Amino acid sequence: MSDEACVQDCLTPKDRGMIMSRFHSLLFWVGELVPDLEVLDGKEIPLKDVVFRFITQQFPSEETVRQAKELSTSLEAKARSLERDLRTKNLKRDRAYQMMHEALGLLRAVDELRDVRLEERNVKAKALMARVSDEKRWLEFVRDVKG
Repeated sequence: MSDEACVQDCLTPKDRGMIMSRFHSLLFWVGELVPDLEVLDGKEIPLKDVVFRFITQQFPSEETVRQAKELSTSLEAKARSLERDLRTKNLKRDRAYQMMHEALGLLRAVDELRDVRLEERNVKAKALMARVSDEKRWLEFVRDVKG
C-alpha cells in the first residue's frame, strides 16, 4: 500500500503536530543518531564514518572544511525534503516516524559537520581546560583550608 492511499493506521493531525514540533525544538537532536549509511545523488555514503572522520580530525584543511560544508548542505536539503513530505503527505504512522528519525539523524550530521572549524574547536577546548584548571585550584584551596 502506498503512502498516498493510507486507509488504516494513518498519521493523525495530532501525530503530525508532534512530529513538526520535534523538528522545530532546540534539542531536536537529543537521542538521534547519525545514520550509518545515506544515499545522496545515487551514491551510498558511510555517513557515520565520514562525520566521525571530519569531527575528529585535529587540524582540518580548508578543503576538508569545504567538503564538510558541501555535504552538510546536501544532507540538510534531504532532511528538509523529508520534513516537507511529513508536513503534507498522507502517511502511515510507522512510516512517518521512520521518516522523522531519518531526517533528524541527518540534521544531527549537519550540525556535527558545520562544527568543523578549527578556531571554534580550539576555543571550546581552551574553555574546557580552563574550567578543569579552575576546578583543580578550587579543590586544592579546599584541601588547604581543611588542613
